[in-house]
Amino acid sequence: MKREQKTLLLPCGACATEIEIVSGQAGGHAECPSCHRQNDVPKFRDLEQLQIKASSAVKPTMPWGLPQALAMAGVSVAVLTCATVALVGSPPKSAFDRERLRASIFAVDDTRLYLALEDFSRASVARPPTIEETELNRRTQYSRGVSRALFAIGGLGAAVAAAAGLVILSGSKTKPIVDSRRG
Repeated sequence: MKREQKTLLLPCGACATEIEIVSGQAGGHAECPSCHRQNDVPKFRDLEQLQIKASSAVKPTMPWGLPQALAMAGVSVAVLTCATVALVGSPPKSAFDRERLRASIFAVDDTRLYLALEDFSRASVARPPTIEETELNRRTQYSRGVSRALFAIGGLGAAVAAAAGLVILSGSKTKPIVDSRRG
């Protein structure tokens, strides 16, 4: 495994510019990029007195705040409601068996079928729905209402997440941080 060296900051004795050095330069000299003065680099045991430069690979972390919490809550609500809708499933489609009806129609000759349809179209008596039809209609209405409510909640969650994400992105301009810890 490759081991990454720490970059240390050595203040120039003439102009106080911070010179970047590594532990391999201990006991040697480093030239100031501003005034070109040769500066003595402390010996290895004395390097702990210098500041460590923050690694450019490590991004400074933003504090967790309201926008991040809203984004997380919005995404969670959107995902959970969409998953719930998928689990609940779609409402039932019909009150009768299509295959059985189709088989019955194909079993009758065309003349009898035409006469039956003609008689049915002239009939003026409305029949009440069967118990099965009533139950199916009730379950269908309930399932549609639950699905619509869940989609509305999921959409609201997604909108909150999107708005919070925009707030986070607009406020994410950070300055490089220099680690002031010693050694």
